[in-house]
Amino acid sequence: MIKINGSQGEGGGQILRTSVSLAAALGEPIQIDNIRSNRPKPGLRPQHLQSIKTIAELSNSDAEGLHLNSTKISLYPDKISAKNLDINIGTAGSITLLFQSLLQTISISGKTFMFTISGGTDVNWSPSTDYLCKIIIPILEKFGFSISASIVQRGFYPKGNGKIIFKVKSPTQIKSISITEPEYSNIKIDGIITTDSPDTLSQNKIEEQCLYAKTFLEQHNIAVDSIHTSTHESDSFSSGICISSTSNNCFIGSDVLETNANHSTTLGQKCSKKFLSEYISKCTVDHHLADMIIPFLSLSKTSSQFSTSYVSSHLQTNLDLCKFITGMNYQIDKKNKFCYIVSINP
Repeated sequence: MIKINGSQGEGGGQILRTSVSLAAALGEPIQIDNIRSNRPKPGLRPQHLQSIKTIAELSNSDAEGLHLNSTKISLYPDKISAKNLDINIGTAGSITLLFQSLLQTISISGKTFMFTISGGTDVNWSPSTDYLCKIIIPILEKFGFSISASIVQRGFYPKGNGKIIFKVKSPTQIKSISITEPEYSNIKIDGIITTDSPDTLSQNKIEEQCLYAKTFLEQHNIAVDSIHTSTHESDSFSSGICISSTSNNCFIGSDVLETNANHSTTLGQKCSKKFLSEYISKCTVDHHLADMIIPFLSLSKTSSQFSTSYVSSHLQTNLDLCKFITGMNYQIDKKNKFCYIVSINP
């Protein structure tokens, strides 16, 4: 049995999601204790509980300790089954984080799935839906996945009520990558804003922020290929921008979400500065995406390399955790002042 101390590394939900999903993918029993023990509210929160219950259903697992606030769980997975699931996280729990966990679970099953997930599409402390669609899904398709995402309705904090339908064909083996030199192209800016009734004022506000971001990037010799903005009816204010660049050898981006209307006037500035820092580092994978792809690459049978702008605590935690669970090895080398090369070896 794999035994994990849930308080190690960054000690949050990431350890829980990565550990359980990888164990299910490998068909290995797992026990995790001290779950989120260093958080203000230790143990399983509703979004964590929903993730693990869904992983258990996909892997036909017997489970222990699956209840709210639980600090210790055990999972005994069997084989992954192809399923169509309708999942309601409740309130504004992150759809994108749950979807990542499910993808890790099914990543080498070679089966087809449909997930209809309700919850928060764009919420703090998780990838936005635009970041998922513009950056995460393209690199997953490079690994061998086939994924379509249909956004039925956006959902924001605190009520959620968003819905996305995902259709996924998983590979039987994760394809490795070797992308250390950037090839920046296809630079897009996507902006969203909520309104309690249809109006042009909200549309003008988000267009203004996107144009600010475009102007800022062009001042730094970065050509923007397209801008897309949209408004969404909601009684909860939210506004966000995602800037992305994807090609065969590059997957970088930045996203910023603001739930305070008074602070939304700096969205363009914040997001474009974040994107610029990734761009000038000459990395091929931005530092947020870097930690997300480690669980997948740890399951590959061949070596991978990519460059990233920053070795975050999330990246280091996932590297150490995946090494422990899958037996892979890794190496981090400094490429330049602002860029690191991460090597994953089975």
